[in-house]
Amino acid sequence: MDNPVAPPAKRRLLKLAAALAGALLILALALPPLAKHIIGPERLREMAQKALTDALGRDTVLSGDVSITMTPWLGLSMGPVAVAQAPGFGDGPMFAARQVEMTIRMAPLLAKVISPGSVRARDVTVHLARAADGRTNWDDLAAPQDAQAGSGWTVVPQPRAVHLNNVAVRYDDAATGKVLSVTGARLRTGLGQPFDFAASFEAMGLVPGGELQCHLQGRASFDPGSGRLGLHGVRVETGLVIDAPLVPGGAVPTRVVSRLTLDYDAAAAALTLSDIDARADGARLTGMAGVSDLPGAPRLAGKLKLDADLLGGWRAILGLAKPGSPESLVAAPQEPQAPATSPAAPSAPADAALTAPLPNRLTADLALAGDKDGLHLTDLTARLPRGTAHGSARLIPGDRPALSGQIKAEDVDFDALGLGGGGGWPVPGPWIFGLDLDAQVACSRCVVGGLSLAEAAATLRGAPGLVRLGPATAVLPGGQVASLDARLSPTGGPDGGPGYDIQAALEPLGLVSRFSGRLDATGAAGSWTLSSPDAAAAAKALGLGSLPAGPVAARGQLTLLAEPSGKWQLSGLEAKAGGLVLRGQIGPAPGGGPGLGFDLAVDHLDLDRLAGLVGPAGQPNQSGQSGPAATLPRAKGKLRLEQVSGRGLDLKNAVLDLSLGEKGITAAVETAEAWGGRLSGSLERQTTGRLTGALQLAGAEAGKLFPKSGLTGPIAAKLGLEAAGGPKGRLGAVSAAVEAEAPRLALGRAGSRQTLAAPKISLTFKGVDGAEGIEGEANATLAAASFDGGPDGPNLRDPRAALAGPLALDREGRLREVFQGKFEASALARLSGGGELRLTLSGPVAAESGGGFSLGELSLGFAGASATARVWRKGGEAAPVQCSLETGTFSPRQVLPALGFSLPAEAPATLLTKASLAVAAAVDDKGVVVSKLAASLDETHLTGHGNFERFDPARGKWELTVDRLDLDAYSPHKPAAGPPPLAERRQKIDFKGLREAALDLKLHFGWLKKGNVTFDAGTASFNAKNGLFTFRQESPRFYAGRLFVEVRGDARDTALKTAIELKLEGIEIARFLRDWAEGDTLASGACTFVVAARTSGATEEELRGNLTGTGHLQITRGEIKVRDPDKLVDGKPQEERLPFEMFSSSWNAKGGVAHSDDFRIESPRMVVAGRGECDLRHETIDLNLIATLPSGSHVPATIIGPLDGPKVTIDRSRIIGDVVYRVLQGFFSIPGRAVTRILNLPGR
Repeated sequence: MDNPVAPPAKRRLLKLAAALAGALLILALALPPLAKHIIGPERLREMAQKALTDALGRDTVLSGDVSITMTPWLGLSMGPVAVAQAPGFGDGPMFAARQVEMTIRMAPLLAKVISPGSVRARDVTVHLARAADGRTNWDDLAAPQDAQAGSGWTVVPQPRAVHLNNVAVRYDDAATGKVLSVTGARLRTGLGQPFDFAASFEAMGLVPGGELQCHLQGRASFDPGSGRLGLHGVRVETGLVIDAPLVPGGAVPTRVVSRLTLDYDAAAAALTLSDIDARADGARLTGMAGVSDLPGAPRLAGKLKLDADLLGGWRAILGLAKPGSPESLVAAPQEPQAPATSPAAPSAPADAALTAPLPNRLTADLALAGDKDGLHLTDLTARLPRGTAHGSARLIPGDRPALSGQIKAEDVDFDALGLGGGGGWPVPGPWIFGLDLDAQVACSRCVVGGLSLAEAAATLRGAPGLVRLGPATAVLPGGQVASLDARLSPTGGPDGGPGYDIQAALEPLGLVSRFSGRLDATGAAGSWTLSSPDAAAAAKALGLGSLPAGPVAARGQLTLLAEPSGKWQLSGLEAKAGGLVLRGQIGPAPGGGPGLGFDLAVDHLDLDRLAGLVGPAGQPNQSGQSGPAATLPRAKGKLRLEQVSGRGLDLKNAVLDLSLGEKGITAAVETAEAWGGRLSGSLERQTTGRLTGALQLAGAEAGKLFPKSGLTGPIAAKLGLEAAGGPKGRLGAVSAAVEAEAPRLALGRAGSRQTLAAPKISLTFKGVDGAEGIEGEANATLAAASFDGGPDGPNLRDPRAALAGPLALDREGRLREVFQGKFEASALARLSGGGELRLTLSGPVAAESGGGFSLGELSLGFAGASATARVWRKGGEAAPVQCSLETGTFSPRQVLPALGFSLPAEAPATLLTKASLAVAAAVDDKGVVVSKLAASLDETHLTGHGNFERFDPARGKWELTVDRLDLDAYSPHKPAAGPPPLAERRQKIDFKGLREAALDLKLHFGWLKKGNVTFDAGTASFNAKNGLFTFRQESPRFYAGRLFVEVRGDARDTALKTAIELKLEGIEIARFLRDWAEGDTLASGACTFVVAARTSGATEEELRGNLTGTGHLQITRGEIKVRDPDKLVDGKPQEERLPFEMFSSSWNAKGGVAHSDDFRIESPRMVVAGRGECDLRHETIDLNLIATLPSGSHVPATIIGPLDGPKVTIDRSRIIGDVVYRVLQGFFSIPGRAVTRILNLPGR
């Protein structure tokens, strides 16, 4: 269709409009260059620079070109641009950009509205700062500005087409010391409302040692009226890489990626975070959260879910994995790491940071709420592979913040979670001491530290400067209750980290352990103590085996270092238990290897008391393994034993080098003093159960090796031991050999000494496989060159002994079955007259596990005689050893010479023809108890019983009975030979036997003859102890009278002090003197003789010279034989018996001289009276007598000279004088000899 032609007026109007538009276009295009040409570039830069300086209030420098555009926008382009720093914040610029472009819409200018258009900036650097006093370098720029741009003008910000490239922001906070930097920031917005935008940046300083990458993309809306910015469906993706450990010993680097959707409703003031998905290695956090009532009174509400692999890499990041373990990243191989990629990059999806799911997982649901009053974890529900946990918490901020909470765990095995052993200890940060803290933890049916706890509860309370854990209580498996109390106070740790003073006390079952010291992330150090009034009860309740009853105490300095070092040391250790004192130190193995290292010392180790500490040996563990490696840790060190006693051991200054590990246990004796000699060698127990050992003993003293045996002499010995390992902890075939030898051994006992020359002892054992313990054949042999029994003992050559039989021991080293063996012994006895006699001994031997044994019937053969011996003991520690010996009738004349004893030369051939012996005794460590003693010799029979201490017959108690014994028949009595020589009387008397004797002897005899004196039905006793002694003898039928003798003495000093009491009452004096003094002067008479005297001295001469006492002699109604040598009958002097009524005399002795003033003889033919003295020191007499005859005449006489032969001086010219002479000579010849024998008694 044809267009109508426009009217001419209209055509002119269109042409005018086109011309105006062209003119305006030409003006818009030409005006900027014309203005620049008219104004000039320098003037334009100065104008722009001044405008910006006036607007910002800061010096602004434009160092580049400035250009202006008019269409379609009014625009300004400039750069580089630099805005000066605020005063006091340095000389550098606060803002700098390489290029800045801004536009303002032209049309709104007609309505006096300034509407900014696009903003573009490249290579922007912003430096923000805060001074220590709180001032910032942007305070003047952030002051409220008037929205009016001159009179009537309105500024309407409406961001559009904003392009920011390569923006860097640095923030320095002098008040906190923190530095935050953002680099590579980019922002791009679209046009219109709402508008799309995308942004990204990298930031450092938000987390110490961390670098954050963040990408945002979504839609935004801006309300110019309110100035509010709204966000809609903004997708936020971040990647955080932390190169520094989060905790000491944690793995690096730490990588956390997250993704969420962010919405902000500006009108409702509500922020919503949805589709939260944050992931680390092996852990994932999902959920949503929202914040309302922004910004005045924000309220938080959220629900999150945690899903974590309990073996994931997050454990190494938090320092919960041991270095080098499969799940640890700390000890991973050093390989080049690829650079971190943005979580938004297509090649690195968010799921790439999460390890594939594993069954060993932890899931937890968290419900959060918060407001201006604080943050509240309203509910926590955690589900573990075993058990669950529930809890809640609340944090109230403020000048004094407060944190409270509670958690309860049920059926949780904390040991299986593997939360310990990282590169540092997760000690609480300093923040915990800046708030009020109140937290409660409760556990039911949980496992902690290997203990199954029915119930446990703990309270953690704190105030600024102090945190207390306790009381924490737990019900142990046995039903007992243990408690823990700990206090922490901050003091600062190394490198400015957290550190605390700690005091802790742990009390399980009365066992109190305390620690006081310092705690920080690197470890703990301080003093440690442990005490218990009853270690046995505590150990039993804890299942630690048996301990001796009684208190235990320990102390020391404890140092614990966190991983990766993991070292620890207990130094200055001093532990006391059951009389055992242990000192030294314990720590990790030297050289940094696995296991323990120790250097311990024990003052005195009593193995008998220590026996209660050792449980059954060789028991298999749960896995069926046995040996040291199955139950003992790896350890190496020294054990120093100053003294070891018990179980027959006597070790001093022993140093053992102990090694425990995968190969087993090795104990090397570096040095040890054993039984006076040196012990060396080693023992080794391998993990297979094989046991080997070799020990050497040199220079040991026999008396110490075999105490109470009386042996002396050096001994050398060696032990070889080998045992193969068997199943279930049993020893396989055991082979052992002991060899001991000595150049000479001497046996000294009870004053005698026997010698064994070149003895050699050999013990061998060869076991069998598969035994329940140790089982095999045992052999023991003894061989020597000779045995010398001393002057009174046997002399043997080539003595030999052997014992053999099957032996079965359990794992405790005790007899499992009764040992049945055979014993054989032989020797050649050397006879005194020359030649040798073979002695043999053989018989069965049995031993029981309870300590009982028996030897017998042992057959003993010697010199044609035989005997049967038995030795046995019943089981029980206190049971004595019983023994018996019975001989048949044998001839002493044959046996005694064969045994080396000489026969009495004077004994007639009719004597020593038959004898027998039977003895039954019990022997223990205190001595010997002889319950039966029966012996016979010819026609004499002896019975009795007794005991003696320490195997010394001189220290004991005996009671013996003899029916009839004639000692003179075996050793005929020799007539008295007068006083001993002076030299003999001056010899010192040896009182050693009296001082050492502790004897109580009582002898009953029916008839006894000794020294030609006969004792009928008598009793003699002798008691000696500590140098005091008493001898007493009584006989009611002693020569038709009574005899009583008592001698009491004190030999404790260098001289003997003794008292003698002698009573002869009504005895037939004539017969007694004839037997005792070989005299035949008195024919009859009844005699009473009483002596009571004291003396002292170290020699017989001193005893005689110090004699003091009284004596009285009286003979009545007797007859004296008077012989006339001038008248012989059959070649003998004529004898006449003269009767007398009384012969008496009383004596007072002093200084060894006896005085008498009442010497008197009354007879029908004369009465003799006189006085004089008797010198007992020299055995002389000096008497002056007067004989009164019936006629009244007096005949003086003197008796002077030795007692056994005094000289009578009298006038014998008359017949009467001769008779008196013969009478006096008869009276004094026999008593003189008797006095001589009495004086010899004290010395004997």
